[in-house]
Amino acid sequence: MPEEKDLTDRKYTISQLKTHEMCDSVLEQLEKAISLKEDGLILESDAVINMLSLEVEKITAQFDEPKEKIENLNFDKSTLPGRGQLLSENDMVILRTISDEDYEDYMKVSYECAIMKSAFKEDTFKKDLWESFLSNIAANFSIYDKVSGEYVGYCGIKNINVENWELVIELLKKYRHRGYGYHALVVMLNALTELTGKTTYRSRVDSDNYVSQNLMKKLGAKPNGISEMFIYGEDLRKFQEENKDLIDDTLRKLAKEFHVAPIDLIGHVLEFRIDWNPTDL
Repeated sequence: MPEEKDLTDRKYTISQLKTHEMCDSVLEQLEKAISLKEDGLILESDAVINMLSLEVEKITAQFDEPKEKIENLNFDKSTLPGRGQLLSENDMVILRTISDEDYEDYMKVSYECAIMKSAFKEDTFKKDLWESFLSNIAANFSIYDKVSGEYVGYCGIKNINVENWELVIELLKKYRHRGYGYHALVVMLNALTELTGKTTYRSRVDSDNYVSQNLMKKLGAKPNGISEMFIYGEDLRKFQEENKDLIDDTLRKLAKEFHVAPIDLIGHVLEFRIDWNPTDL
């Protein structure tokens, strides 16, 4: 019997394999645009970048609510602090609404967390990324260390105009595994619940992202099924077949927690539900 692969030791994670599957065409277009620009064909390069932007928008849309759950609720964003204003804080972190002054810090953390790092060579890509971050439908907050005042990362809500608010968080590498993520999310959830009265949130986590899974469990999140992201239909079935040897005992145990077959964790993301009660740290 062949030896099973260890998800924590293999070269690529499931999420990376899935993203590479989805991003091939995007990378090809980006490389073409860079080549055209280097050859002095600026108009041709811009045309390719415009097409790339449309494709990236389609990819970004997949992070929103599944189609059958989308509701345009037109949340009044004035309920939240304005740009640069304090959301809340505790003894470890300070959260402020994102502002123009955060651009360089945001690009740094986005680059560290990105798989498509080559995309950051293009100013158009970074401009679109920043505009989406400041979008009226998003609510993002910069995280600062309470003592040093240094930028740690950001957390937020991907789309405030849907019923189920989905959490997002990215931290600079040097601040990971040190409790900043947990403290930032608790501070944010406490503040948002107080300001809006909302108590139910969702989070989507890759099936092999054990750190984020543990963070969700620490927040009291409960398994709430799985959902598709990036890959669908026949492409999903093909991806699962090609990578079924990645199923190990850890994935089997996780599948039981989410009441799905182990193969379904290949190519899907985990859904967590958070029923939040404000808490002190």
